[in-house]
Amino acid sequence: SSGINAEYGGSEDEKTGKIGTKKAKKLAAKQEKKEQREAEMALLAEKRKQLEQDLQLRKEEEAKQEEEERQRKEEERKAKEEQERREHEEYLLLKESFAVEDEGQEALDEEAQRNLLLEFIDHLKTRKVVQLDDLGAHFNLKIHEVVERIESLQEEGVINGVIDDRGKFIYISEEEMKSVVKFIQQHGRVSISDVAAASNRLINLEPVDS
Repeated sequence: SSGINAEYGGSEDEKTGKIGTKKAKKLAAKQEKKEQREAEMALLAEKRKQLEQDLQLRKEEEAKQEEEERQRKEEERKAKEEQERREHEEYLLLKESFAVEDEGQEALDEEAQRNLLLEFIDHLKTRKVVQLDDLGAHFNLKIHEVVERIESLQEEGVINGVIDDRGKFIYISEEEMKSVVKFIQQHGRVSISDVAAASNRLINLEPVDS
């Protein structure tokens, strides 16, 4: 049988060995491919994992930046509101102080006007005869304002007097007024100029002590 085996190229053991070697190489190649594929898969998985981590980190960083931006805007909004509130409060305080000042100024003006009016009346009574333009200059009034004030005081019965044709006002006291009334009664119908002409005799034209 060994002759026959030799004739056909080898023994059974040799054939088996050859098949075994070939199969082993094939299995080894297959195993190598498997390992290579597994390595590639592992590498891909690692890359995927790294990419996911990078994406997660980027998301977290973006979320952090968005939160910081939101907080910054919120702080700016609060700061602006606080500034507007403070400015509004300052405006109200300023407005209130102006109102108080205005009230005080009005009260002061009323008091000052009252004092000025009393001074005006006293000036007429003590000077007895005053030039209207001098009176206006003294009290910072225009001529028509002086005339209006004198007429108003006369209507109210505060003073009595006459304005002559030369632009003078002659103050007449109660006693002197009685003399003027008596003069008018004695002479009948007379004009203001007639009264003014007789004023030297009827009325004391000299300044009097205040």
